[in-house]
Amino acid sequence: MTNFPTLETERLILNRPTENDLGDLILHLNSDNVFSENTLNIPFPYQNENAEFWIHELVNKGFEEKKNFTFAIREKENPKLIGAIGIHLDKVHLKAEIGYWIGKEFWNKGFVTEAVREIIRFGFQDSGLNKIYATHFPHNPASGKIMQNCGMKLEATLKQEYFKNGKPLDVLKYSILKQDFVNLEF
Repeated sequence: MTNFPTLETERLILNRPTENDLGDLILHLNSDNVFSENTLNIPFPYQNENAEFWIHELVNKGFEEKKNFTFAIREKENPKLIGAIGIHLDKVHLKAEIGYWIGKEFWNKGFVTEAVREIIRFGFQDSGLNKIYATHFPHNPASGKIMQNCGMKLEATLKQEYFKNGKPLDVLKYSILKQDFVNLEF
């Protein structure tokens, strides 16, 4: 793939984030500490240097090295950045991890479920993967519900998998296999 893909769903456009999105990114991620609490790598407060790292290292370099695709989540009606979703590839083992967040004012509208379903489709149909997985902290069950709504099944509880803020945290790992995705109807 030489060009960054643009994906569309019924209500969303998933495309490459740009420098023009950094203001919205900083605004959303500073609206509440919940993003830092529910993710492994989003700091709070979220600074300009964090946004610059995100766009240059994760989005641009990740794509150039074909290691990941980090998409902006946008409503078709108003194409401002409202969240982000990434798929991080392990081409040797034909699998990938997905991660996502969405601005608080867009919670409970089904946008993340819609975006995750499209990223799963992209992973299996366009990227030739066999397995896609995601994790969430037990204190964020809404993220697990999204995974379940996208056909992912609980694979494991990884005990004390990460240290965050000086304490060990468990994560729940969900996954979906290509053979199971083929039989899903969304």
